[in-house]
Amino acid sequence: MPSGRVHETVNLLALPPTLYFLPESLPKLPFAVGYLVGTFWLTPDLDLATSRPSRRWGILRVIWLPYAWLFPHRGLSHRPLLGALTRVLYLAALAGLGLWLFDALGYRLQFNFSVGQNWLSFFAGILAADFIHLLLDTICSRR
Repeated sequence: MPSGRVHETVNLLALPPTLYFLPESLPKLPFAVGYLVGTFWLTPDLDLATSRPSRRWGILRVIWLPYAWLFPHRGLSHRPLLGALTRVLYLAALAGLGLWLFDALGYRLQFNFSVGQNWLSFFAGILAADFIHLLLDTICSRR
């Protein structure tokens, strides 16, 4: 199994050609940011409580402990599309809970989130980073 450093290196090396071949319909900057977020903070290895991506979250890494308990390593979190979707939805649920708590305390926060090309491109970047991570795992597992 490749180490976290190997995954990060391969993902970073794959980013320039991925951006070069990215369809014109996807904005490059949000895609690249999503790709880097997917490489360093929302990787399939968040299901390991002691992984480098988990440690990158600093004190907030405790929010990923329930995720690690719910999704055993190399389980659903290591499935194309589903793994990235579970991590994004998990994080969105925690953010929603946090916003609900702020609201319950009397703080009114307003956001203007429209699901446009930038958000789709950002999520596509997370998916691309996830795919390369899983591809490397598959190649190394078969050896």
